[in-house]
Amino acid sequence: MGKVRNATLLTVVTPLYQFVNKLPKYTQQTRRLADEPRAILKALKTTVEPDELLFKALPAACNLPSIGTEAEDDGITAKTLRTKLVHALREIHTAYDRLLSDCQKLIYEGFGVRSKETKLREDLRVRANYLAGKCIESSLKRFIRAASEETASDSQWLEALVMIVADKPAESWTDDDATAFEMKLADLVRRFKNLEALQKEVAAKGEGFEARRITMTRPDGREINRMLWVDHGRESQVEQIVDEFLAKLPDDQQLRQAVLAKLSERILNVDLPETVIKIEEKRADEITGKNFG
Repeated sequence: MGKVRNATLLTVVTPLYQFVNKLPKYTQQTRRLADEPRAILKALKTTVEPDELLFKALPAACNLPSIGTEAEDDGITAKTLRTKLVHALREIHTAYDRLLSDCQKLIYEGFGVRSKETKLREDLRVRANYLAGKCIESSLKRFIRAASEETASDSQWLEALVMIVADKPAESWTDDDATAFEMKLADLVRRFKNLEALQKEVAAKGEGFEARRITMTRPDGREINRMLWVDHGRESQVEQIVDEFLAKLPDDQQLRQAVLAKLSERILNVDLPETVIKIEEKRADEITGKNFG
């Protein structure tokens, strides 16, 4: 009789154990679940004995009393447990999909897509194709290539973008990785849009110039962007002036950077006291996909 009972229990709990084992690592460790689903998941991961799991651990996870095997047990607790398990397992099963959905929304908002969110892939594909072959920075280059991909399914396409941004597959994320994703995405979007703007300016300006995009950021977060150009016909003159100027500066990196900050303020006629300077040089070599010399 005991063997029959154990076999019956195994028939019930085996699919539950298999369900947990197939979950992404992210789902197994995230705290972004409601209390009961998280407690149920913990019980499934830590309780080995089938009878202990069904009659004690799972009911406790659902804030229910232990299920008795006595004749007077009316079965109400078991029915309530089943209902709670169905809802909890559904939430656990969809946790990873919700993570990807949140990431997709952040990408959609970050890139400022004007069409519906369902058109995100098409919008990024067109924009990425415009930049293909014109970027040498590794992570941005990989993002552009992945965004241009047309053969992968939508879910594979999204997972590829998310992995490139985070430098880690979403399936193995921790909650800290999920939190950091938004900041890493903001940095990549900024560089993508800078390259977009530079590419458009270069196309409008025509050949014979090198472009540099300069961003000056105040401590309060406000930024001023400038697109600067170097005429190829005057490049040797510019190089000579730069060499002469640098020769007069002491070999003090911190002082040189301070001079750069003040010089940028003066030349750009921007009244930004205590400005933090961030210079992103985008030479024409980057536009053509060649290494910066």
